[in-house]
Amino acid sequence: MEKKRILIYGDSNTHGFRISDGLRYDRNQRWTGICQNLTSEFAEILEEGLNGRTTCCDEPGLEFRNGLAYIQPCIRTHLPLDLICVMVGTNDLKAVFGRSPDEIAAGAAEILKRARQVAESKYPQSNCQYLLMSPIEVGEALLTGPFGWEFEGELTVEKSKSFSRAFAAQAKENNFYFFDAARYATAGKADGLHLDEMNHEKLGRAFAAWLRDWADKC
Repeated sequence: MEKKRILIYGDSNTHGFRISDGLRYDRNQRWTGICQNLTSEFAEILEEGLNGRTTCCDEPGLEFRNGLAYIQPCIRTHLPLDLICVMVGTNDLKAVFGRSPDEIAAGAAEILKRARQVAESKYPQSNCQYLLMSPIEVGEALLTGPFGWEFEGELTVEKSKSFSRAFAAQAKENNFYFFDAARYATAGKADGLHLDEMNHEKLGRAFAAWLRDWADKC
């Protein structure tokens, strides 16, 4: 049986940013790699994680982080695909953007809608499916962590608690699958933003279980 090709489009938590040295967790430590190891008999996981990626926001000099701007070449690079997953939004919580949870969720949904347009224009007969993933919540450690200066303190923590509701609403409205990462994993205590090794493991295992159920229904 040909393996399902699954693209995961995300930010630093998909890239595997490691707070201890600013580098990247090993493939077998990243949640995407853990998921791949657990689903290798039927799935091929394609990682597309970028540190600092936003939904559709431009930072001066860092416009390459705009997730909406890059999704079309990304999708065209990897086609054909069976499942496209988008999990971005945490970086939109930065003070410079001043966005609400609903605006952020709508921005993430726009990325996935653009991905769907591109995939269906190139492979109109394919059965590619689409998954909107709500990011993990921001932890209290943000307030004293190294990246806290970029955000809005306690307000950021509170906003992130509305991600699940807002992303679920967008998934329902646009006929996407929905997966809430915050049900399974939390931000590490070093900075309140990034998955630590233990939570990469938790998320990888949870998503592998979701993928196995999805594949059985396809």
